[in-house]
Amino acid sequence: MKLHIGGKETHPDWKILDVLPRPEVDFVGNANDLSQFSDDSITSIYASHVLEHFYYGLDNELINVLKEWCRVLIPGGQLLISVPDLRNLCWLYSNPEASVMERHHLMRIMFGGQTDQYDVHKVGFDIDTLALYLMEAGFDDMEPIDEFGLFQDCSVLKIMGIPVSLNLIATKAS
Repeated sequence: MKLHIGGKETHPDWKILDVLPRPEVDFVGNANDLSQFSDDSITSIYASHVLEHFYYGLDNELINVLKEWCRVLIPGGQLLISVPDLRNLCWLYSNPEASVMERHHLMRIMFGGQTDQYDVHKVGFDIDTLALYLMEAGFDDMEPIDEFGLFQDCSVLKIMGIPVSLNLIATKAS
């Protein structure tokens, strides 16, 4: 099974897990607790703009989430992950050509839209910090990728021609 964590767009090959029940959601649950899935039972996980919603410090929440995702993946299974690219976002925000509305939009990407208690960002990543967390959780063979070609979500968003997301494929160690 392929699991799309936090998904909104259906795809015939992917099952959606989300914290909020909606018609397109196949499994209701929090991304930090995949206990409804057995060890080594998922072939791929897709998570776009999900990981930044977890604390990097309090109770090691971020590492525990990644370890939980790693637990359910089969050996050699892939995590297709997209997070806001803090390096690109900071560059875009500090660009003197950016309008006030563009900077406001960038701020919302950095800190979350804050439309409810789940829509808040608690950590930022660049390629090096994301790789550090992924390795600690049991992933290896990390490959940056421009686009996954699966969903029309934040993973493909560009502002002023610059991607706002860091997209990476990480493999669970065999």
